Amino acid sequence: MKRNMWELPHWMLWLGGVLDAHGYSDMGVLDLYTDPNTFVEPGRLAKDAIEEAARSSPADVYLFSPMTVNLCYAYEISTVIKQIHPRSTIVYGGVAATPLADEVAAHPSVDYVVVDRGERALPALLDALRDGQEPTPVGNLVYQREDGTTRRTATRYPDVAPADLPFPKIDLFPRSSGEDIRYLRQVYALGCPYQCTFCTIQTIGRRPGYFPIERVLREIRAYRAHYGAHHSIYWGDETFTLHPERTLELLDALAREGDIQYDCQTRLNCLTDERVLRKLKSSGCQWIEIGIETGSQDTHHTHKHHMNLNATTETLKRVRDAGLATCAFTVNGFPDQTPDDMARSIDWISELINEDLLQATYLFGLVPYPGSTMYQHPERFGMEILHRDFSLYHEDLPPVYATDKATPEQIYQVFLDGLETFAEAMGKRPYFNDASPVGDLSKYGGFWADAHV
Repeated sequence: MKRNMWELPHWMLWLGGVLDAHGYSDMGVLDLYTDPNTFVEPGRLAKDAIEEAARSSPADVYLFSPMTVNLCYAYEISTVIKQIHPRSTIVYGGVAATPLADEVAAHPSVDYVVVDRGERALPALLDALRDGQEPTPVGNLVYQREDGTTRRTATRYPDVAPADLPFPKIDLFPRSSGEDIRYLRQVYALGCPYQCTFCTIQTIGRRPGYFPIERVLREIRAYRAHYGAHHSIYWGDETFTLHPERTLELLDALAREGDIQYDCQTRLNCLTDERVLRKLKSSGCQWIEIGIETGSQDTHHTHKHHMNLNATTETLKRVRDAGLATCAFTVNGFPDQTPDDMARSIDWISELINEDLLQATYLFGLVPYPGSTMYQHPERFGMEILHRDFSLYHEDLPPVYATDKATPEQIYQVFLDGLETFAEAMGKRPYFNDASPVGDLSKYGGFWADAHV
């Protein structure tokens, strides 16, 4: 890669297609993410770089969809844009702006917040702006009145069915961006039926809706044709293997394509169908990321629905024996756990790696993101949120909360110790059954030769 990006911002391509279908075809990207001059030092934006980018990209409307930890930077960029282009309109949306809609709409550099999904609201808002009309009839909208209070419009749009969504604007980014990214994100299903207390999936929906398979394949072909056929696919579905019959239908189609390699994420309780396991491998699956989170069954009962840890070993054996490499999501700092409980969970995941039942794991510190049940009702879980400096709401930083059972310092120390524990556990050649390690080892910078990297 020329520049180290995981992926292109999928929401931009998606909504770009929606706007293009509504006749708003003159659009571009304000690329500050990969510009090395954006920050003068970690955590501090370079105002002159922002000003230069804004001047070179004049527009009637600017769209922002920041994550929680980036909200402060989005505000700074919006403020600069308003100074340079005072007549422009700035619209926010997404997973952070939706639960914080009134607060975000009250910011002086923000004109409107589109809550939840924006496929209907955003074109309706642009139509109103174009025609000089009041935004009152537009649904899913929050904005600031002249007296400083915020108003939420009365209409709530139903979600657009995936089959009815316009095709993404594939070429929103230049073709050369394909040299900067690790993979291409693709979506088969929107939404997740599970209600984990730490999740913010509500901005997409609780009931999954599925794209037609031929539409999915057309998107993959188009993305790879524009950004490079060498790219693997990362499925953005929260639970890729949720419905076995639907999953098998897609996997059969991927197998017929013959040249698509991909990674996906799912849950342990959605990996019980032997047909799916066999077909995953033959259809091009390289890695499965599994949300295990913690080794405490009580914690799962409270925070993660329908997870029975008694089946962990047997399920992971079946996945391994199907020739599939597995990576866990491990989360440290659940509020019903003592520091010793947290350490035991890390040791348990580490043992699964030592036993060749997992090949790797991520380790995240728990964050009560706005929009999650934990953030809305921390008292239910014995949590006290200590501050709302969202720039510190990050999985690698000290916790922004205390619990009845642990201080932030204790929780963070377990996290730091856990990084060392997992590094040691992963410092061996992973087990891949009869298959060779995934991909060409040379392109991973000697990872397998020096797995402590």
